[in-house]
Amino acid sequence: MNDILLKILVLRPNVTLVAVTKSVGIEETNEVIKAGVRAIGENRIEDAEKKFPHLLPVEKHFIGQIQSRKIKRIVELFDVIQSVGSIEHLQRIENEADKQQKDIRVLLQFNISGEKQRGGFNPEELGKIIQAIASDPLSANSRELADKGKIILAIRHVEIIGVMGMASQTNDMAIVRKQFRLLKSIRDELRTTYPAITELSMGMSDEYKIAIE
Repeated sequence: MNDILLKILVLRPNVTLVAVTKSVGIEETNEVIKAGVRAIGENRIEDAEKKFPHLLPVEKHFIGQIQSRKIKRIVELFDVIQSVGSIEHLQRIENEADKQQKDIRVLLQFNISGEKQRGGFNPEELGKIIQAIASDPLSANSRELADKGKIILAIRHVEIIGVMGMASQTNDMAIVRKQFRLLKSIRDELRTTYPAITELSMGMSDEYKIAIE
């Protein structure tokens, strides 16, 4: 972990390493935080509920598939939701954040591999996604926020800060590189309308060097 973190700091000091700590115990997770990691990722609500109260200060990212019945706890437990792949879930997250009076950041997940088992928005429907967000019932206020460089669904609590995508599970790094470039192009297109959408979340342990190119 220290070696990867050091390499990232040297190659790209503006890159954030999100350490996936699912199935990792409390003590081990705290050791990772002590080593310099500032963000962790979890995909199991039950594990997060047990672990989070005992952790050192760290930013908590939800990286799993979103189930509607668990959105309440996701909003309660996490600082960032990385896997928002539908307008319906985006609205549900806003509704729950409003109930909890909590601001929360999200990333839109895109299916950049084209694999049916992968979740996320279809990259070919990017225009429709932008339109759906802009046609929120409170769209007049949404446009006002857009002019300020932000996109916040239903105005108050959800801030879209970037995009996330998972590459195909393959040893062909040319395919991985192509899919990461697709995600970057999606981010760049969104950013022309909403400059606050800056984050790119991509790359696992064996792909991180390509992700930070």
